[in-house]
Amino acid sequence: MIRQYNGLADLLEPRPWTVHGRRQLYDSRWVSLELVDVEPIGGDRYEHHVVIIPYEAVCVVVHHPERGVLLLYRHRFITDTAGFELPAGGIAQGESVVDAAAREVLEETGWAITAPKAFMRANASDGVSNQKFNFVYAVAEKEVGKPVDQYESQQLYWVPKEELPSLIKNGLVPGCSAMSGLLYALNFGYLGSVGT
Repeated sequence: MIRQYNGLADLLEPRPWTVHGRRQLYDSRWVSLELVDVEPIGGDRYEHHVVIIPYEAVCVVVHHPERGVLLLYRHRFITDTAGFELPAGGIAQGESVVDAAAREVLEETGWAITAPKAFMRANASDGVSNQKFNFVYAVAEKEVGKPVDQYESQQLYWVPKEELPSLIKNGLVPGCSAMSGLLYALNFGYLGSVGT
Protein backbone atom coordinates (compact mmCIF):
# COMPACT_ATOMS: atom_id res chain seq x y z
CA MET A 1 0.00 0.00 0.00
CA ILE A 2 1.25 3.48 -0.87
CA ARG A 3 0.74 6.14 1.79
CA GLN A 4 0.07 9.81 1.11
CA TYR A 5 2.91 11.97 2.48
CA ASN A 6 1.61 14.52 4.99
CA GLY A 7 4.81 15.98 6.38
CA LEU A 8 7.75 14.80 8.49
CA ALA A 9 5.53 13.83 11.44
CA ASP A 10 3.86 11.26 9.17
CA LEU A 11 7.08 9.35 8.39
CA LEU A 12 7.37 5.80 9.67
CA GLU A 13 10.24 4.82 11.96
CA PRO A 14 12.98 3.44 9.65
CA ARG A 15 13.56 -0.32 9.86
CA PRO A 16 17.24 -1.06 9.20
CA TRP A 17 18.45 -4.24 7.56
CA THR A 18 20.31 -6.69 9.78
CA VAL A 19 24.07 -6.81 9.16
CA HIS A 20 25.43 -10.22 10.18
CA GLY A 21 29.04 -9.52 9.26
CA ARG A 22 31.44 -8.19 6.68
CA ARG A 23 34.71 -9.14 5.07
CA GLN A 24 37.17 -7.05 3.15
CA LEU A 25 37.98 -8.13 -0.41
CA TYR A 26 40.31 -5.25 -1.33
CA ASP A 27 41.86 -2.27 0.43
CA SER A 28 43.92 0.76 -0.59
CA ARG A 29 44.26 4.30 0.69
CA TRP A 30 41.69 5.40 -1.93
CA VAL A 31 39.01 2.70 -1.85
CA SER A 32 38.03 -0.58 -0.22
CA LEU A 33 35.63 -3.30 -1.31
CA GLU A 34 33.68 -5.27 1.29
CA LEU A 35 31.27 -8.18 1.06
CA VAL A 36 28.55 -7.53 3.65
CA ASP A 37 26.26 -10.31 4.92
CA VAL A 38 22.84 -8.59 5.12
CA GLU A 39 19.24 -9.54 5.71
CA PRO A 40 16.62 -7.10 4.38
CA ILE A 41 13.28 -6.62 6.15
CA GLY A 42 11.06 -9.43 4.87
CA GLY A 43 13.75 -10.68 2.47
CA ASP A 44 16.34 -13.40 2.19
CA ARG A 45 19.82 -13.05 3.67
CA TYR A 46 22.58 -12.49 1.08
CA GLU A 47 26.06 -10.98 0.54
CA HIS A 48 26.13 -7.44 -0.87
CA HIS A 49 29.20 -5.71 -2.37
CA VAL A 50 29.92 -2.33 -0.75
CA VAL A 51 32.50 0.22 -1.95
CA ILE A 52 34.06 2.06 1.00
CA ILE A 53 35.57 5.51 0.41
CA PRO A 54 37.68 6.37 3.48
CA TYR A 55 37.15 10.14 3.23
CA GLU A 56 34.30 12.54 2.45
CA ALA A 57 34.39 14.82 -0.58
CA VAL A 58 33.57 18.47 -1.21
CA CYS A 59 31.93 19.95 -4.33
CA VAL A 60 32.01 23.74 -4.78
CA VAL A 61 29.66 26.12 -6.59
CA VAL A 62 31.96 29.10 -7.29
CA HIS A 63 29.98 32.17 -8.33
CA HIS A 64 31.20 35.44 -9.81
CA PRO A 65 28.48 38.12 -9.95
CA GLU A 66 29.39 39.27 -13.49
CA ARG A 67 30.86 36.12 -15.04
CA GLY A 68 28.65 33.32 -13.72
CA VAL A 69 29.59 29.91 -12.27
CA LEU A 70 33.10 28.48 -12.63
CA LEU A 71 32.96 25.05 -14.28
CA LEU A 72 35.56 22.55 -15.39
CA TYR A 73 35.11 20.80 -18.74
CA ARG A 74 36.66 17.34 -18.95
CA HIS A 75 36.43 13.73 -20.09
CA ARG A 76 35.99 10.93 -17.53
CA PHE A 77 37.60 7.70 -18.66
CA ILE A 78 35.61 5.49 -16.26
CA THR A 79 32.23 6.35 -17.80
CA ASP A 80 33.65 7.54 -21.16
CA THR A 81 31.67 10.76 -20.83
CA ALA A 82 32.59 14.42 -21.23
CA GLY A 83 30.93 17.40 -19.65
CA PHE A 84 30.96 20.20 -17.13
CA GLU A 85 31.83 19.67 -13.47
CA LEU A 86 32.24 21.71 -10.32
CA PRO A 87 35.60 21.88 -8.56
CA ALA A 88 35.63 18.91 -6.19
CA GLY A 89 37.84 16.52 -4.27
CA GLY A 90 38.54 14.71 -1.04
CA ILE A 91 38.52 16.29 2.40
CA ALA A 92 41.79 15.62 4.20
CA GLN A 93 41.84 14.27 7.75
CA GLY A 94 41.30 17.17 10.17
CA GLU A 95 40.36 19.59 7.37
CA SER A 96 37.06 21.47 7.58
CA VAL A 97 34.57 21.36 4.71
CA VAL A 98 35.07 25.05 3.85
CA ASP A 99 38.87 24.79 4.06
CA ALA A 100 38.76 21.79 1.71
CA ALA A 101 36.52 23.80 -0.64
CA ALA A 102 39.00 26.69 -0.79
CA ARG A 103 41.93 24.32 -1.34
CA GLU A 104 40.23 22.31 -4.08
CA VAL A 105 39.09 25.43 -5.96
CA LEU A 106 42.59 26.89 -5.81
CA GLU A 107 44.26 23.63 -6.89
CA GLU A 108 41.87 22.95 -9.77
CA THR A 109 41.19 26.49 -11.05
CA GLY A 110 43.81 28.91 -9.67
CA TRP A 111 41.06 31.03 -8.10
CA ALA A 112 40.75 32.12 -4.47
CA ILE A 113 37.26 32.16 -2.96
CA THR A 114 35.57 34.15 -0.24
CA ALA A 115 32.48 33.66 1.96
CA PRO A 116 32.32 29.86 1.62
CA LYS A 117 29.10 28.39 3.00
CA ALA A 118 28.29 24.68 3.29
CA PHE A 119 24.72 24.12 2.09
CA MET A 120 24.11 20.40 1.66
CA ARG A 121 25.50 16.93 2.39
CA ALA A 122 24.45 13.93 0.30
CA ASN A 123 25.22 10.27 -0.35
CA ALA A 124 26.82 9.77 -3.76
CA SER A 125 25.47 6.30 -4.54
CA ASP A 126 24.05 4.81 -1.36
CA GLY A 127 23.02 1.52 -2.94
CA VAL A 128 26.65 0.48 -3.40
CA SER A 129 28.91 2.98 -1.62
CA ASN A 130 29.32 4.98 1.60
CA GLN A 131 30.76 8.02 -0.27
CA LYS A 132 29.42 11.37 0.93
CA PHE A 133 29.63 14.77 -0.76
CA ASN A 134 29.55 18.07 1.09
CA PHE A 135 28.40 21.00 -1.05
CA VAL A 136 29.71 24.53 -0.62
CA TYR A 137 28.73 27.85 -2.21
CA ALA A 138 31.48 30.49 -2.49
CA VAL A 139 32.10 33.79 -4.21
CA ALA A 140 35.02 33.99 -6.64
CA GLU A 141 37.45 36.49 -5.15
CA LYS A 142 40.42 36.66 -7.54
CA GLU A 143 42.63 34.61 -9.80
CA VAL A 144 45.91 34.00 -7.98
CA GLY A 145 47.76 31.75 -10.42
CA LYS A 146 47.58 28.76 -12.69
CA PRO A 147 45.85 25.60 -11.44
CA VAL A 148 48.23 23.19 -9.69
CA ASP A 149 46.07 20.27 -10.84
CA GLN A 150 45.77 21.30 -14.50
CA TYR A 151 45.06 17.68 -15.46
CA GLU A 152 41.69 17.96 -13.69
CA SER A 153 40.15 19.77 -16.67
CA GLN A 154 40.62 20.32 -20.37
CA GLN A 155 39.23 23.86 -20.08
CA LEU A 156 37.77 26.16 -17.44
CA TYR A 157 34.61 28.14 -18.21
CA TRP A 158 32.58 30.91 -16.62
CA VAL A 159 29.00 29.90 -17.39
CA PRO A 160 26.16 32.44 -16.92
CA LYS A 161 23.53 31.12 -14.51
CA GLU A 162 20.88 31.37 -17.25
CA GLU A 163 22.78 28.73 -19.27
CA LEU A 164 22.97 26.15 -16.46
CA PRO A 165 19.48 24.63 -16.88
CA SER A 166 20.14 24.09 -20.60
CA LEU A 167 23.49 22.40 -19.92
CA ILE A 168 21.84 20.07 -17.40
CA LYS A 169 18.82 19.37 -19.60
CA ASN A 170 21.04 18.51 -22.57
CA GLY A 171 23.23 16.06 -20.64
CA LEU A 172 26.31 18.28 -20.51
CA VAL A 173 26.57 17.96 -16.71
CA PRO A 174 26.73 14.14 -16.51
CA GLY A 175 27.97 13.79 -12.92
CA CYS A 176 25.40 13.63 -10.12
CA SER A 177 27.51 15.69 -7.73
CA ALA A 178 27.83 18.67 -10.11
CA MET A 179 24.21 18.35 -11.21
CA SER A 180 22.94 18.22 -7.62
CA GLY A 181 25.03 21.18 -6.51
CA LEU A 182 23.99 23.34 -9.46
CA LEU A 183 20.28 22.47 -9.20
CA TYR A 184 20.27 23.16 -5.46
CA ALA A 185 22.09 26.48 -5.92
CA LEU A 186 19.68 27.52 -8.68
CA ASN A 187 16.51 26.51 -6.88
CA PHE A 188 17.25 27.58 -3.33
CA GLY A 189 18.39 31.15 -3.82
CA TYR A 190 22.17 30.89 -4.13
CA LEU A 191 22.17 31.89 -7.80
CA GLY A 192 18.57 32.97 -8.18
CA SER A 193 15.86 30.85 -9.77
CA VAL A 194 16.09 30.45 -13.52
CA GLY A 195 13.37 29.05 -15.80
CA THR A 196 14.03 26.22 -18.24
